[in-house]
Amino acid sequence: MVDFRRIKEAYRQNPLCILKQLISNGKVEGSDYVAKNPRRNDRKAGSFRIDIATGKFNDFATRDRGGDIIDLAAFVYNCNAVAAADRLSRLFFSSLGGNKSAVPEDLPVKKKKIDPNYIWSESIKSEDHEYLRRKRICSGNARVNIYGGRKQLVIPLIDSIPNKNLKGLQFIREDGSKSFPLPFRGLFHVVSGGQCNLIVIAEGYATARSIYEATRLFVIAAMSACNMKAVALKIRELFPYSDIVIATDNDITGRRAAEEASRALGRNVQIIYPMQGKDFNDMLVKVGSDSLKFHILSSIKTETAVYD
Repeated sequence: MVDFRRIKEAYRQNPLCILKQLISNGKVEGSDYVAKNPRRNDRKAGSFRIDIATGKFNDFATRDRGGDIIDLAAFVYNCNAVAAADRLSRLFFSSLGGNKSAVPEDLPVKKKKIDPNYIWSESIKSEDHEYLRRKRICSGNARVNIYGGRKQLVIPLIDSIPNKNLKGLQFIREDGSKSFPLPFRGLFHVVSGGQCNLIVIAEGYATARSIYEATRLFVIAAMSACNMKAVALKIRELFPYSDIVIATDNDITGRRAAEEASRALGRNVQIIYPMQGKDFNDMLVKVGSDSLKFHILSSIKTETAVYD
């Protein structure tokens, strides 16, 4: 049975990230999330407003309304409240209604041989992580667990698309410290699927999430500047006819890695840089999602790209 109360409690932990996943075209205005009505062909946002704290929504033009996040999901998915709650629990709070607690439990003592599939299976879908809040991004395809009493974000790494066999992991603690328990050369994190005629490769997880959440492009995280060339060549092998955009960090290491990867690819590749800050997440925090989207899309020169 779906637990309505627990879903509402989980929503309140990080409401904006969940709203962005339900309705991606909105923006924050005061205490409201303002978006186009997902059930009609709005030309611009304005009349459809959602209270961020509760999920309560109202469209002044159509009089569509609801009292909480479950009502909103039912409206977005055009289903009843039970089906909406079940879909929310599966999409955003995978542990609700399942065998695990909604709060991650401390993992057992580390084994001599690290098993990424075991660690992944013992981690849960959650937005409750200080690193996510500080970077102003959602967890996306990552999970959260606790090891040694410390909460960590768990980033899955693979080496092929669409074959998503788990090959490695990255851990990010709440203070931002990062580690790889296994070799990661040539491995990458898929931030998003979708149109693959243009693929953006960024260095780190937060940078890649920032680009995806602003633009909805196909984004890959190489996880490190030192891994950029290997990942770029792998993506070229998997998608030989796609345009590739390298979204580099704005420092010497990032620029050198991007230029080296660009030379190795040789064609259908370009490099873009953040307008402010060291990387594209810095720019997101400084100027917001709309300005980041405009900067990225106006920096990309291609006739084949398809944007949402």
